[in-house]
Amino acid sequence: MLNKAPVAPKGKNNATRKRKVGRPRKGDGALDLERIVQAAWALVDRGGMAALSTRTLAAALHVQGPALYWHVHGKDELLSLMMEHLLQHSLTDAPANLPWQEWLGYVAQRQRQLLLAHRDSGLIASLASPTERLRTEVFPRIMDPLLDAGFKPKQASAAAGGLAALVLGWVIYEQRPETREFVEAFHNTDEGFEFALRSFVEGVRRTVRK
Repeated sequence: MLNKAPVAPKGKNNATRKRKVGRPRKGDGALDLERIVQAAWALVDRGGMAALSTRTLAAALHVQGPALYWHVHGKDELLSLMMEHLLQHSLTDAPANLPWQEWLGYVAQRQRQLLLAHRDSGLIASLASPTERLRTEVFPRIMDPLLDAGFKPKQASAAAGGLAALVLGWVIYEQRPETREFVEAFHNTDEGFEFALRSFVEGVRRTVRK
């Protein structure tokens, strides 16, 4: 484990702190958050979340601890950045001007797809604290089509939050062998998710129209 990182100011997520640890060593200039996050997911995909630490990540990147801490202060912040990266990608190339019902369906399917592409992603998502970028950019972008359709802000945020809970809960069940085996004894997981998603969106539609 690396030396203890500086404490973040009260009330701020670790992933938004300024990097104040010593400058990266010569030769580490190519190290950036994109490369760090990709290497972290690669470690998890190979060995599960248990294989991920700041020590193993620094070794995989062939850098010393201070160079890594210039970008990421610890494992908690790393998990948050991994989820930020994944959820940002869920909105990349998103179709424009979709009706809000289709938009929620697209977001849910894309997020599930990306989460299932990585081992233990559901567990990581359940542990990671939201970053400032998720609060100020990603989540509001998910809400925008609902607000444009006339949802009140509290309705839009509740719908987006409920959708996230549906996706995360489903993925956690799918990634845990015991619960996946249980679910598959009753229905195909893809078909089950599609049904649950349609039911959720229809429930939102009926509630908002009252």
